[in-house]
Amino acid sequence: MKLTLDWNCVIEVEEQRPQAAFIVDLVKAHRSGEFELALLAASASENTRSKVFPGNAGFFRRRIEQLGWDDLPLVPMPGVYGLSYWGFTFWVADGEAFDRDMDALWQVIAPKVPRNLSDHLTDGQTLDDDLIQSEALSKWRNTWCDVISAYSHIYAARDIFVTNNTRDFQDKALALASLGMKNISTPAKTRSLIEMLSKTMP
Repeated sequence: MKLTLDWNCVIEVEEQRPQAAFIVDLVKAHRSGEFELALLAASASENTRSKVFPGNAGFFRRRIEQLGWDDLPLVPMPGVYGLSYWGFTFWVADGEAFDRDMDALWQVIAPKVPRNLSDHLTDGQTLDDDLIQSEALSKWRNTWCDVISAYSHIYAARDIFVTNNTRDFQDKALALASLGMKNISTPAKTRSLIEMLSKTMP
C-alpha cells in the first residue's frame, strides 16, 4: 500500500501540533515495511513563511533532513517552468490531457480562485519568474500546490492521501474520488483506513 504525505503534515510535526504523534507513527511503520510512505516533490514548491517561492529545493531538503525524514521517497511532480525543480519532476507527454486534468481538480479544490494567472495581474503587469514567485501571487501558488499535489498523487496511482487540509480535500472527497483521488484521510484516521483497505485489497 502506498501513502502520500501532504506538506501540512510536515508542518504539523515541525510545530508539534496535535496530530504530530500519528504522523511520526506512520513514518515508523513505513520504515518497518508495513507500507510505503512518500513525500510530495510538489511540497518543495510550497510558499515560505514570508509567502514567496522558496527559490531552490535546498530549503525543502533541509527541513526534511532536520526531521530525519530524508530516507522517505518522493512522489514526482509534472515539470512546470518556474515552479518546479530539476530532479523532482517528470515530463508530461500529453499537455492537453494534463491541462484538462488540472482544470478538473482545480474546479473542485478551489473553484473561487481563478486558475488563469492573467486574472491575478494588475494592469500593466508582465508575467515573469520574479512575479510568479512573488508574495503577490502567493494565494494562487498555494492553490496551485494543492492541485499539483493531488495530480501527482493520482498520476502515481497511490492509495491514501494523508492530509490535515479538511477544507480543500476531506470536505470534497466524493468529487475528488470521481477524479481518481479515492482515499483522503487525516493522520489520526489513516491507521484505521489502512486496516479497512487491507481487508479489501487482493
